[in-house]
Amino acid sequence: MKEQDLLDLGFNRYDVSAEESGDRPFFYFTYNITDELCLISTDNDEAEKRGWYVELFDYENIEISNLEDLKTLISILERNKLKIKKVIWHYGK
Repeated sequence: MKEQDLLDLGFNRYDVSAEESGDRPFFYFTYNITDELCLISTDNDEAEKRGWYVELFDYENIEISNLEDLKTLISILERNKLKIKKVIWHYGK
């Protein structure tokens, strides 16, 4: 997976300055599925060592490094997020 793949999927890049990090500047990417569910990439330093991968924010036991798997996951989550909104709207009336 490459940086451009993450951008093409709609991830946002976040740059952290040396002052903010207390060390060296770095950057990473995030994709918000909902307010509570976020995908976060490794930072660029780690990507140089192991390649780019994505985790569920605050859950470190799953690493997605295959672009097609990531596309599938995002597609499934986005499709079902919309269904949940429709169900809440329907039952909320």
